Amino acid sequence: MPGQRVAGPAHHATWLPPLARELEAQQEFDLHWITCGKEADSRLALHAWNQTFHRLPRGRLAWEIASGFRRERRLILNLLRELSPDLVHAWGTEEGYGISAGAWPGRRVLSMQGILQAYCAAAPQHPLLRWQARHERGVLGAFPRITVESEWGRRQLARLAPRAQVSIIEYGVELPDAAPARDPDPSPVALFVGTLSRLKGVDLLLEAFADERLRHVRLVILGEGPLRRSGHGPLGNLDFLGHRSKAEVAAWMARAWFLVHPTRADTSPNCVKEARVRGLPVITTAEGGQTAYVEHGVSGAIVRTNDRDGLVAAILDVAARVAANRQFGTDGRDSCREALDPRRTASSFLQLYRELLGRPRIPPESAPCRAS
Repeated sequence: MPGQRVAGPAHHATWLPPLARELEAQQEFDLHWITCGKEADSRLALHAWNQTFHRLPRGRLAWEIASGFRRERRLILNLLRELSPDLVHAWGTEEGYGISAGAWPGRRVLSMQGILQAYCAAAPQHPLLRWQARHERGVLGAFPRITVESEWGRRQLARLAPRAQVSIIEYGVELPDAAPARDPDPSPVALFVGTLSRLKGVDLLLEAFADERLRHVRLVILGEGPLRRSGHGPLGNLDFLGHRSKAEVAAWMARAWFLVHPTRADTSPNCVKEARVRGLPVITTAEGGQTAYVEHGVSGAIVRTNDRDGLVAAILDVAARVAANRQFGTDGRDSCREALDPRRTASSFLQLYRELLGRPRIPPESAPCRAS
């Protein structure tokens, strides 16, 4: 919640706070956000940015998942009955929000964060996430309208929710005014940012950096996850730095020669978007929505999924391109900034709300419509 240490509608949904700030200027809708967190012992409410943020208490996530989010659904639905919204907008199928909103009898829309069934098919997942994935199709079936970030995501939903009307609305990323300018280190630095898992291709990345041909390239890994290791790898060129602050990630993106993200499935990874709005070249796979921001040979490289040798070759090629031209990757940066501007995201969702409610722009003197 704004102004608190537990800030933000969701810890992993870094696009939501910028979206909330961009919605401050709008006057058409009375916007309410509902979040659940272990940090809250009781129900909290805060008014900020011309919106109201509600925090509900949450028990242990494992217990919530095992119970089908029974307690959380009850709390959310009770609050919805109090608010009596004209439209309910749920974010993601990963937790209890989508289940709760799907049970709401009024107008509702779902925005995807990740597509769990596609992720489980691409790589082994934690049992709790597999449990959620098995119930994802039922959640999707409760929504006649769904938004997703990418064409890749739309293709997945065509299979999982064939009756839903699906729109693409990309989530924007912030480019802080104080973000450090790109200034690559003297020697090659590859950067990985994200969860250290097989889904993100970290196992493949570590195999690639065991290749003698990459001895001269330093791989800096920011994040936590099951594949976290200590030390510097067999060639001494790996640095596992763990979770880092947003400012530290921005500093590493300024220093790195390129971002490498060999994912096996991704709706639209935030780390790729953040890299591209900074003009950092990206090496990634074709399996995900991130290909919309990476042009092979111009702003990075796109390799086949699970192709270790192809990944090594792409790293060597992009490193050579940056060595010859330290500005390699800046082509397409401005178009990425335009496409990923949080103002554009806010405008797209406001237009969606108008469409779903069947109303044109509301005159300033009219009563606001309530949405949650």
